[in-house]
Amino acid sequence: MVGTVAVAAVAQDSPFQFNGFVDTYHAVQTEWPHDLLSSRTRLRTELRVDYENAYLFASMNAIHNGILKERTGVQLQEAYFNYANSFIEIRAGRQIVVWGVADGLRITDLISPVDYTEFMSSDYDDMRMAVDGLRIKYPGERVNAEIVYVPAPRYFQMPIQEDNPWRPEIPENAVLEFPEGPELRFKNGDFGTRLRFFLSNFDFSFSALRTHNQSPVSVAGYDIEKGAVVVRGVHEPMTMIGGDFSMPLGEFVIRAEVAEYFDEALGYKNNLDYARKNTFNALGGIDWYAGDNWTFMVQYLHKYIADYSDELAAEKNTSEMIFRISKELLNNTLKLSLYGVFDIDNLAYYARVSGDYALNDQITLSAGYDHFGGKRGQLADYDKNREVWAKAKYYF
Repeated sequence: MVGTVAVAAVAQDSPFQFNGFVDTYHAVQTEWPHDLLSSRTRLRTELRVDYENAYLFASMNAIHNGILKERTGVQLQEAYFNYANSFIEIRAGRQIVVWGVADGLRITDLISPVDYTEFMSSDYDDMRMAVDGLRIKYPGERVNAEIVYVPAPRYFQMPIQEDNPWRPEIPENAVLEFPEGPELRFKNGDFGTRLRFFLSNFDFSFSALRTHNQSPVSVAGYDIEKGAVVVRGVHEPMTMIGGDFSMPLGEFVIRAEVAEYFDEALGYKNNLDYARKNTFNALGGIDWYAGDNWTFMVQYLHKYIADYSDELAAEKNTSEMIFRISKELLNNTLKLSLYGVFDIDNLAYYARVSGDYALNDQITLSAGYDHFGGKRGQLADYDKNREVWAKAKYYF
């Protein structure tokens, strides 16, 4: 008995913390020919080593993807050094940077890109990609000041693989060339700062960032040497100035973000060129914790393009809505959810109905149905990818 207590005490005092999870996700097309749209299994390991005011953190993914073979392998998720005291916090290495208060929409949250290789079949937190950078923060109780520098930015990963069921339709003789990031030069790095204020019932922040449009603008042209139409993903430098706030009001939480993008790259309708325009982006959202384990969320996003031209592929004003309704049952072990995205301008939508059941503290089982539809636009184009899916996750 004494020996067992001694071992437990040593383990508790150990500077090493090791944990992780195993999850597996599989989705089947409900339309003919009922193909597998996703089939992947992942082992995530996380290691943290503490020493006084500092720690090292690293996480790895070992993935087997039954659809996208090139995605099978071992990948570094995060790996950084963190030092903090009452005056300064420094984090250097591969890390995920999250700005803003929006849920699943990007207004000021433009540093860590998103992996859209399998479109929206992953949880948004899993779709975030880490960047190699340096963060320096003043961690005050009422005021936080943060500086971020990313010397090697990364772009969105898009579904461009030929065997990817989420690949957009392109001409048969077309070739896709989408870069993973800009040339490694000092001027191509991302540099930003954020100032946050914490009041008794009101939090707000201001942010500025020199970055690139992480989502590619597609530009097509004929390449004589390749004898094919080449569709290039264009990424240009731009500047973001923005802010956000969140405020609890009883059972409600009000959230908002605004940002001006200077020199954002926008494609033309003919896909032969692109323009650089200033755009205004605004989001408003409300969360309602209604009691009896009900939760409601709705967000509205609006984008306005200044100095507009009819040659642009996008409209002068575009709008999008996101909503979520969830209910917890069976002593909070079962969570039923309805999540939706509505592209107002294209009258297109995406809806996910899901259920998550916690079998115990370590095992969670999930299942659901994803529905795409509408008149036009990307969400409508994926109507053939309506799917049922199942997922299991084991924590250790």
